[in-house]
Amino acid sequence: MKNSKTIGILTILLFGTGTAFAQSGKTAPAKGVGVEQSDDKKIQVEGVGHKLNYTLNGGTVEVEGGDNTVTIKGSAKKISVSGTGNKVYIDKADRIILEGGGNTVYYKTSGTKSGKPDTSLTGVDNKVVKQ
Repeated sequence: MKNSKTIGILTILLFGTGTAFAQSGKTAPAKGVGVEQSDDKKIQVEGVGHKLNYTLNGGTVEVEGGDNTVTIKGSAKKISVSGTGNKVYIDKADRIILEGGGNTVYYKTSGTKSGKPDTSLTGVDNKVVKQ
């Protein structure tokens, strides 16, 4: 009787842990470390060679790695890109930070007074381009 209670408790604990990992929202695609869009309006892409599409309304975007292409319908308060050869396409962006080399963010509009996003470019051949 004591052993069956112990086995039952261990089974519940193990099943509960597996369910928690399954609901985390983080995936491990074959081409990189991870891709995540959490409920707190944050998109995070890490790795190499991702081609992804998202919808965002006022959150933040972080892209790290190389040769990723991320297309976002909607707006972001802040976009941070580090690495090489990344491309981000977005409808509206307020702040863009680029580090590394050969990264480009394409935007259509900005919520700033000037109509251009506030930008910080560190590295070589990084560009912010209005479409």
